[in-house]
Amino acid sequence: MVLTRYASRLATFAVLMLAACSLYADPTECRLGELARSVEVVYSSPGQAVPCEVLYRKAAEGTLETLWRATNESGYCEARADEFVSKLESWGWTCDAAAEPSDS
Repeated sequence: MVLTRYASRLATFAVLMLAACSLYADPTECRLGELARSVEVVYSSPGQAVPCEVLYRKAAEGTLETLWRATNESGYCEARADEFVSKLESWGWTCDAAAEPSDS
């Protein structure tokens, strides 16, 4: 029982550390009326295209989904994210790359 709790805590710690080390690409923000969505590619290793994930955030609903993951194929996440943004636009959403924060 103690070993199980230890293993569970260790696994939770490992997941949190991986999440903290992830690098986010600039998200694409999409709007339809009052609704907002964002699509972004997340990289786990600095300077490397894989592993990666495509995240889909629904702001009003407070949800975050991983749509796709890749561990070996460079460009896979970027291509899937671009295709998904195109699909949102075909459904009437207006999408733009998120603005960079200014250094003022």
